[in-house]
Amino acid sequence: MSNVKDMLSDLDSNVAYYNPTEDTSGNKYETIPEGTFEANVVKLNTKKDIIVKGKYISDIFEAIYTIDDSNHPTFKGREVKSKGYFRFKTPDKNKHPKLEDNQGNNKGYMIFAEACGHVMDKDEQGRYQLPYLMESDISGNPVTIKVVHDKWTNSEGEERVTPLAVNVFKSKDRVAPLKDEELPF
Repeated sequence: MSNVKDMLSDLDSNVAYYNPTEDTSGNKYETIPEGTFEANVVKLNTKKDIIVKGKYISDIFEAIYTIDDSNHPTFKGREVKSKGYFRFKTPDKNKHPKLEDNQGNNKGYMIFAEACGHVMDKDEQGRYQLPYLMESDISGNPVTIKVVHDKWTNSEGEERVTPLAVNVFKSKDRVAPLKDEELPF
């Protein structure tokens, strides 16, 4: 059991500093340039039931990709976050009586789902039923991403650049790995 003397000793020996002159976080990597890259989906973060513009309800899917491009070996394995893909839902009128349907703005999500290997079926009204994507459905899938630079200013007034995947396409050069249930043995 610890006593007060041991606890005070631990506090004295647990000293940590931040030295700005030794900070390498901003110089760790070369910024990924704008352009098109082969990549793999590695993560999917989902924000559920987000009210958009006070009129619509949506789930927002944010993918994280790792670059896997033989044309750009310097950037292989580097992560790039996507913009959010909105999956607008038909609102439950009992919970959200003032919200509207917004099916016409689901094209970006449909393109994302198709790039990740999903095929949407058209119903008799010409609509496509969109899957609810889970990370396990798409992780490892090869895609082609278009990267742009998202420019912003930090608290010190310095301009910063963050690579951002704004478009995603089905990879023309690579195929998705087989899932366990697809293996012949």
